[in-house]
Amino acid sequence: MSKRILTLLLLGMASACQPTSEDADPPTLAILMAVDQLRADLLKNYDPLFVGGFRRLLDEGYRFENATHDHAVTTTAPGHTTLATGVHPTRHGVVGNSWSELEEGRWRNVYSLQDLDTEILGYPELPGRAPTNIYRAGLPDWIVANDPASRVVSISRKDRAAIGLAAKAAGDVYWLADEGGEFVTSDYYRAEYPAWITEFNATTMPLVYSDSVWESIIPTTALSLTRPDRSRFELDGEHTVFPHRASETVDASDPRALNHWRYEFTPFPDRAVFALATEAIRELQLGQRGSVDYLGISLSQTDLIGHNFGPRSREQLDNLLRLDVELGRFLSFLDEAVGPGRWVLGLSADHGVLDIPEHLAEQGVDASRLTRSDRRQLSRSIQDVLDNVDDEDEPAEAVKEAVLSLPFVAAAYTFDGVEQGQAIDSFQVLYGRSHSRTRIVGLAARSGVYARFGPNVLESSFLRTSHGSPYYYDRHVPMIFLGGTISAGVSSDRVATVDMAPTLAWLTDTPAPDDLDGTILERSLRR
Repeated sequence: MSKRILTLLLLGMASACQPTSEDADPPTLAILMAVDQLRADLLKNYDPLFVGGFRRLLDEGYRFENATHDHAVTTTAPGHTTLATGVHPTRHGVVGNSWSELEEGRWRNVYSLQDLDTEILGYPELPGRAPTNIYRAGLPDWIVANDPASRVVSISRKDRAAIGLAAKAAGDVYWLADEGGEFVTSDYYRAEYPAWITEFNATTMPLVYSDSVWESIIPTTALSLTRPDRSRFELDGEHTVFPHRASETVDASDPRALNHWRYEFTPFPDRAVFALATEAIRELQLGQRGSVDYLGISLSQTDLIGHNFGPRSREQLDNLLRLDVELGRFLSFLDEAVGPGRWVLGLSADHGVLDIPEHLAEQGVDASRLTRSDRRQLSRSIQDVLDNVDDEDEPAEAVKEAVLSLPFVAAAYTFDGVEQGQAIDSFQVLYGRSHSRTRIVGLAARSGVYARFGPNVLESSFLRTSHGSPYYYDRHVPMIFLGGTISAGVSSDRVATVDMAPTLAWLTDTPAPDDLDGTILERSLRR
């Protein structure tokens, strides 16, 4: 029995996994790239301004314009893990960035990728990180199962993004530590840093991660595409205009404070991520050794800038223009190092975002954010029910009715209703795909109820805007494939982010499990 047939039998793989073209060998490097908080319409709105990587993706790639995350809790950890595994959060287990677990009658908060039995190399004081809470293997695992000589690399500013894109696989998984301004990993992945990472942190990071001023590169002819730069809706309402100087908000003589400023408020960390990805391809010869290798890249600053300035801000446009340039350089490097047609890239996002609600309200849209009073009212409504039920009673139905009486709650769904599959609306289906009885996301969920707030209602009281809802603006993301033998094209077909992993597997002739929620987008991508 051949190694390939044995692998198919052991993993329960699908029978149809062929290259895109009958005459071409499959690509030897699969790249899964996520741009954090990149709502799909942003690429369309700023299309004429792109000249680099986004231009190439839009002109040469195959675009699915109606791609969505099909789960309710639209946050970073679930989104990245969904892209990599091809199944919804209820099955891969990462139902939120964090959740509550009941332990000996008390609720405790659990970070999605925490593993206190692991240690961050070089930073033993930091909490450990590992994919322990992920239930399912993903694309990088399938690639290694098919060929143990394959290599896995995943890089991001965020630990939950780098780990999520790596699924359960061991390999070179790195994220940026705010504390030291360098890339780190945990002892889940390796016992010590390879020499090339140590060298990169020592010599390259000071070059790509040293700015203390963020100046705009937006052409004056494009300024009208965004909100005015001075806006009371952004950041702290005061430091809202270019140029942004670290010295205006932090002690720039404090290296840690300066790193935090770069980390939270500027585009600069993504430049470092691209630099490390480029170095990884060189050092590990990704895609150049005869095996199919995997590279996960997550660009995080779209999310941080979106939270602080909003998706329609000049800061976000400037960030996207810089990302366009960096992505263009990276794609050119792929052609040079790996070779045209020898790599294939799938680009998407972990979630979208709500426009700043106060800005929407000024435009005449019914939009608001939950106040502290609203939160107290929600908590009190739930507690009043719990205080008046017997221990043996199931409080979920009563809690559901209580939260439905609140003006900012549009609907509520009990766990029993979600599990029975008799959906009262399409949103209940989405909650079912984020559902867990043991990993609880949301205050009402502690009592067995998912409370859906109204559209354009922002849950966060401290971020300028955010995401996390089941509404279209939080679920609509790009999905673009480029490289290999893919031809340029556009589809309005309804597709989902769970389709990303099986499609990249198919494009690299990698067997994938046959029980995925996603499907191969073969009809659109076959030449």
